[in-house]
Amino acid sequence: MGFLTNNSNEDKVIFESIQMICGIYLIPIICIPGLISNILCIIVFVTNSMQRFLTTQFLLYLAVSDTIKLSNDLLYSIVLIIQIFNQQFGKKLFLILYRYCHYINTVSTLSTAWLTLIVAIERYILCSTNSHTRLTIQKNSRTICNLIIILSLVISLPVSFRYEIIPLSANETLNNSSSSIRLSKFGSSRFFRLYSIIVDLIRAIFPSLLLLYLNTRIVYLLCRMKSSAGTAFYRLTMSLIIIIGCFICCYFPDALLSLILNMGYIDETYNKRAIRELTDFFVTLNSATNFAIYFSISYTFRRAMLRLLERPTKLSYPTTYEDLIQRQRLQHQHYPLCNNPRNFV
Repeated sequence: MGFLTNNSNEDKVIFESIQMICGIYLIPIICIPGLISNILCIIVFVTNSMQRFLTTQFLLYLAVSDTIKLSNDLLYSIVLIIQIFNQQFGKKLFLILYRYCHYINTVSTLSTAWLTLIVAIERYILCSTNSHTRLTIQKNSRTICNLIIILSLVISLPVSFRYEIIPLSANETLNNSSSSIRLSKFGSSRFFRLYSIIVDLIRAIFPSLLLLYLNTRIVYLLCRMKSSAGTAFYRLTMSLIIIIGCFICCYFPDALLSLILNMGYIDETYNKRAIRELTDFFVTLNSATNFAIYFSISYTFRRAMLRLLERPTKLSYPTTYEDLIQRQRLQHQHYPLCNNPRNFV
């Protein structure tokens, strides 16, 4: 019994160390630049220079989804920092926000997974089929993105009912209570277990397997058409291939743990919670890397970004008849020989 207690205490220390490193130090370092870069991506994707690409609409929605994910994770870090200075208020804030943040996290990861899959499908079609199919995709791109967001919001609704807050007695505080949040009856039912399996499959398992196949096909087709493909198309496709690879590496372990080991977070042992801290960190990292990939590989994105940041050197005013007369007078003063056609002989 004493061995189990010591082991539990050691696991708790390891978990708290990993939670402090990931939640208090690494996540803010990643989330703050990631939020800024994703907002810049959104601004760039709505500019005229990027609207001519078919993929822009999907990447715009993907940047919005990543922004929501990073904001949600940054809020988690803020709550952890508050707990360091005021443990009682931090735990109370954690109880209030946990179920909502859990729902937002599920929505953002689900929409990110399927938006990434749609990007891969669209790029595969662009590399392999005719212009008629490309035009159909371009016309329906916004409808597809809106449908993915709506379905993610609806499918993730049961997640918000997984946990319930334990009511505390009058002489019991958050500091001395062993657990102030637990699985609800619905969260511990077989129906929710079946639901969580389906969500894990459609959130990352199926998308990751499909993305692995599509990524391989895109690389093969891109190598075949490298001589005929334009430079902008080739560079943008290469950046998307890297983004798809990052998604597979970051999302697949997290979904696999949830599916096979049935790992949640708040209701698990300290060992499993420590593992989930690491896998959740990689999911957060995936949402913050897209800007760096776009900027380093895609010349079109980099040029649009630099145009957005550069300061205009010359102000343009409306040209009136008086401006034209004044301009002609200045030309006569500086170039008097050009006024007489005989001077050219």
